[in-house]
Amino acid sequence: MFTLLIAFSVASAQAEGDLTRQEPIEVIVELGASGSDLHFFSPNHLEFETGKLYRLVLVNDSATKHYFTSYTFARMVFTRKVQTLEPYDGGFRRTAEIKGDVREIEVFPGHRAEWWFVPIQTGEITDLHCYVSDEENGMTHEDMGMVGTITIR
Repeated sequence: MFTLLIAFSVASAQAEGDLTRQEPIEVIVELGASGSDLHFFSPNHLEFETGKLYRLVLVNDSATKHYFTSYTFARMVFTRKVQTLEPYDGGFRRTAEIKGDVREIEVFPGHRAEWWFVPIQTGEITDLHCYVSDEENGMTHEDMGMVGTITIR
């Protein structure tokens, strides 16, 4: 008869890079322009770094809805959450929180959305676009120039 002793060391230390303790890096992207029918992302090129927590704030002050769509980007990040925000009492209040995989975000006129994520893969992304259709001319916002690129280092 023999006794096998297994010692487990339970350390209270946390792994380096603990994302629950990171402050998010805020990046603001305007979708269109207030009082204008121009369709664009501003800025139209975004840069992120793997392993860092970001809060991408999508601001739609235009009179039409817009999409922030990039299937490639969605596969290259870990989404912590998406929050929707509506105008309230001179500011904004959260109306919903979405968790899990996100491929695109639709932001209504006068509203905002926040996409909290951590890039997990490097690369150049060229499929950022808004495919909302403009009923007046039959073109999408992408056709009218609402496109962008993303670099993850």
